[in-house]
Amino acid sequence: MKREGDFWTYTTAPLPSEFYTYRYFVDEDTIYLDRNNPNRVRDIDKEFNYFIIGGGIADNYATRNVRHGTLHHIWYPSELNGMKKRRMTIYLPAAYSSGKSSYPVLYLLHGSGGDEDSWTACGRAMQILDNLISQGLCRPMIVVMPNGNVTLAAAPGSDPAHPDVQPDANNVASMFGKFEKSFVKEIVGYVDAHYRTIKNKDGRAIAGLSLGGLHTLYISLNNPEVFDYIGLFSAQTTNALNNKRIQGMRGINDAWNDLKSILPFIGNRGLDKKISSLTEGANNGDLAIYEHMQEKMECLFADPPALYYIAVGKDDFTKKLNDDLRKLLDANAYPYVYHETDGGHTWENWRKYLVDFLPKLFK
Repeated sequence: MKREGDFWTYTTAPLPSEFYTYRYFVDEDTIYLDRNNPNRVRDIDKEFNYFIIGGGIADNYATRNVRHGTLHHIWYPSELNGMKKRRMTIYLPAAYSSGKSSYPVLYLLHGSGGDEDSWTACGRAMQILDNLISQGLCRPMIVVMPNGNVTLAAAPGSDPAHPDVQPDANNVASMFGKFEKSFVKEIVGYVDAHYRTIKNKDGRAIAGLSLGGLHTLYISLNNPEVFDYIGLFSAQTTNALNNKRIQGMRGINDAWNDLKSILPFIGNRGLDKKISSLTEGANNGDLAIYEHMQEKMECLFADPPALYYIAVGKDDFTKKLNDDLRKLLDANAYPYVYHETDGGHTWENWRKYLVDFLPKLFK
């Protein structure tokens, strides 16, 4: 850095085309945003300024002079975790409002700590869709971006009933099968009932990054008749059943249920609730979503999806998990498309995967 009076300056080397986020760190521990730059974006619990360098991939991320779709923020009825309503973001292509045609639907899922705003904020999904559709590079479609965090009804600041809620960066509770179990009934059902959608397998796609990739993997495995296009972006393919602690908790619950079958009167003393609390709901039936994976995979590929897409970075911590999934697919000669990039578990890659994935849908 260079200092001239009260001003400090820093000039980078030439940067490739990309969507860049930044913050200022002063004396190592004080963080400031750039007051001279109104462009801001929230990623989980942190806010950043951003700028775009065009002339390459980031031309897809810029707001350009093309026809723009619209975003709807919808509250839909839900029974997930005892809630009455949950919020999702829905993109409608520019032509939707001026016609009566039905459209295919992509269900696009965020990662751990994210929410229904993640793909439109950090992922630039709206700009990517507007730009690709305007160039004829992908088919006009509805894109549904739900909130996959089962403990929150909506993004921070968006729920009037809980205005002070904070994002959960770890979001472990969303790895117990509840979201996957409710997805088709609550989300797909609502979208099909309230929008002009193509209501069959040919007209539906589902994709997700990281935790959303885990959700995508098991939603599609448990509903082989619903989605014809499946995308896993840096997917966390390891589910709760692979965790030894979860297996131990299930064992406690199994033993408790065996004991109740012998001595039914002991279940009436509040112990049921205590056991459930101690085991964090590990035996509530939702984990069945993750069971019998190979049998479900066989059922899914008995009538193969039109596209099974896997994308991951060479340095991504989920790389081995995705390699193991590919070995399972290869061992059974199940067809899929694999896209490997440089880099790791970052929005830089997930935006690129969306740009690559969208033109392959609904052919």
